[in-house]
Amino acid sequence: MRTGAAVATAGLILGTMAGPTTAAPAAIAGPSHPPEGASSAGTAAGDASGDGTEVRSRAVPATPDATPDGTPDGTPDGTPAPTGRVRTVAELAPVRTDPFALLGVTWAPGPVPSGLQVEVRVHTTAGWGDWQPIEQDSGHAPSAVEDAEVRAGTAPLWVGSADGVAVRLKSASAGGLADVQVVTVDPGPDPAATGLSAAGPLGQARPTSGDRLKGSPNFPQQPAIISRRQWGADRSLVEPCFSPRYGSMAKMVFVHHTAGANSYSARESPAIVRSILAYHTRGQNWCDIGYNALIDRFGNIYAGRRGGLRKPVRGAHAGDFNVNTVGVSLMGNFENAEPSRRTRRALVRFVGWRLGTSFTPVRGRVRVEGERFARISGHRDAMSTACPGRNAYDRLPGIRDRVERYLRDYRPAAERKADRLGRDRTGPVFVGEQRSHGGKYTRFAHGRMYVKRGGRPHWLTGRVLKRYRTEDGVVGALGWPRSDIHRSSVGRVRLISFKHGRMYVPPGKRIRELHGRVLDRYGWLGFAGGRLGLPTSSIQRTRGGQKATFRGGTIRWDRSSDSFVVTFR
Repeated sequence: MRTGAAVATAGLILGTMAGPTTAAPAAIAGPSHPPEGASSAGTAAGDASGDGTEVRSRAVPATPDATPDGTPDGTPDGTPAPTGRVRTVAELAPVRTDPFALLGVTWAPGPVPSGLQVEVRVHTTAGWGDWQPIEQDSGHAPSAVEDAEVRAGTAPLWVGSADGVAVRLKSASAGGLADVQVVTVDPGPDPAATGLSAAGPLGQARPTSGDRLKGSPNFPQQPAIISRRQWGADRSLVEPCFSPRYGSMAKMVFVHHTAGANSYSARESPAIVRSILAYHTRGQNWCDIGYNALIDRFGNIYAGRRGGLRKPVRGAHAGDFNVNTVGVSLMGNFENAEPSRRTRRALVRFVGWRLGTSFTPVRGRVRVEGERFARISGHRDAMSTACPGRNAYDRLPGIRDRVERYLRDYRPAAERKADRLGRDRTGPVFVGEQRSHGGKYTRFAHGRMYVKRGGRPHWLTGRVLKRYRTEDGVVGALGWPRSDIHRSSVGRVRLISFKHGRMYVPPGKRIRELHGRVLDRYGWLGFAGGRLGLPTSSIQRTRGGQKATFRGGTIRWDRSSDSFVVTFR
């Protein structure tokens, strides 16, 4: 639910078309519930401040004296319409407009007439085109519990370049829709042209993410992904909303299609993503683009909803099944067309990375909100929709096979260790395994697993993990963990060993951290079992070096002479 009114903001022109129009749908006020640890600000750090996105709306009047138009009963997908002739229930006569590149039709929430058909035609430099159907988008939305007041409507349709539109809605049902509007979007200039985009891949014709898959890697690295800043996500479109909301884990993937054009160019792809963002937020009143990721026909992968692709960000792509699922949308309409090889390869890489590093199996079924789904499912498995199109859906068994083969040689030690510890202890994977400075780490709900290259996995949790992270973790003075948290040889004190240091954890007292040359001398003197006993302080800086205090004395180290002074009590 959007907070605050939808008004003109920096980088966004919210206006009307020439002639009698209505303003774009007002934003819907509501409470904000940022997740624990998230900033209360709605802006994602990776977004750009937009430059010229225009979203305009125009009313599509109802036709009170609707008469049969002579078309046979039935709907575009072949399902029977209710008895009676199909009638035009709302219509906008052809009208010239300001230039736009994408359009959609929206209406107020409420029952949808049976067998509803939505058709549009646009005016381009070649004149007025033919009528074309536009797919209803009933299944892409926040859940009803999360937001009952967003606008319903069709999928967005990319038209490239147009300056006129006509709309008609047909149904054999007597009921109608309220507040029908056609929404047009001009995505504005490419961010690279305005200096808003960081250097990086933008709409490549042959990105590496779409290249042929060669065997199974021993680690499914994140494929090349075009960030929100790179494709030009306009922060003004999402600022009025709450911060990203999260689930607990990535249980499965829903595959979608955008149901738009299939013949766009590589250079147009970022503009399509910007336009979908604008349509979802200003046309349908969502808080952000609905999908977690999008893949174009060339194999470019675009970061979708803000909040972090590695995290279980709650999207708006599958209604009541948005939590703990990943929504990835193939850009195009695959009811009749086939998704390209490069699209399918990029999908395998993305799903393999996203599920594999979360230690989520590819096979089997999982329960989400009381329903059971295959780990890689199509949108139509969850809701009454044609999405992701017949041809993309028919490819899903092969996609599952290919993802399974892609992950065949990935045998993460962190997963095996977590299984031994028990998932009740570790909790689910919140952020999947990722490489870092000569090793890997995985963030679980209750701690982190660290695996140095060539080493064993080690589990840190609680205040030990908190202290370790405040000391800069693997790049700090302690380095990579070399043990789990375990009991020391002295009393109830617990001990953790690191490459360059140790932590001593006395019950109910502060953690004592030792490293470097002071720790070297402490070890030479027998650690806690020696005369000095347990540490009573962590490393402290002195004018010329470092020191630490112990139950039985003090160690001082002078940096310039690399000498020690040990004082016993």
